Amino acid sequence: MSIVEAVRFTLAPEPLSPIAFAAYGDVAQRPIDARRRYLPVSAERSQDAATPVMWISAAARSGALPMQLTTLERHPFSAQTFVPLGAENYLAIVCGAAPDGSPDLATLRCFVAGAHQAVTFARNVWHHPMTVLGPAMEFVVAMNTTGRDDDDVFVSLDAEVHVILPNE
Repeated sequence: MSIVEAVRFTLAPEPLSPIAFAAYGDVAQRPIDARRRYLPVSAERSQDAATPVMWISAAARSGALPMQLTTLERHPFSAQTFVPLGAENYLAIVCGAAPDGSPDLATLRCFVAGAHQAVTFARNVWHHPMTVLGPAMEFVVAMNTTGRDDDDVFVSLDAEVHVILPNE
């Protein structure tokens, strides 16, 4: 009989900034110093994802740290933008993809976003569902879709992944 040790990952949240998040998408912060701030990554899409959609998500998860992650998602055909409609901080948890396209958990990063920050996850970036630190709040969500079932890809995590309080 062999004993296989479970793979474990621990993430400490870091402040969200456009530079730190650039490999995963875009961050728009309010207030801005110009009349408009375009979100170029939000237009990133495949030719098949021709239908723009926008909705208000009332299903933001409420979380407290420490917490365990159980799932990740990605959108292979379109970037996905989240604009908070409340005053709570939230988590933007992301990772790159392994050569086979699955999540590369060794690249997991956790960012704490303020209510003044909108986040765009670039096309194909693995991310955790939106988790609000405090009372639930809504987000405006925008992306393009193909109209097929594979616009959203979800995976359950086999590894044990914990997000802890900073300096824990």
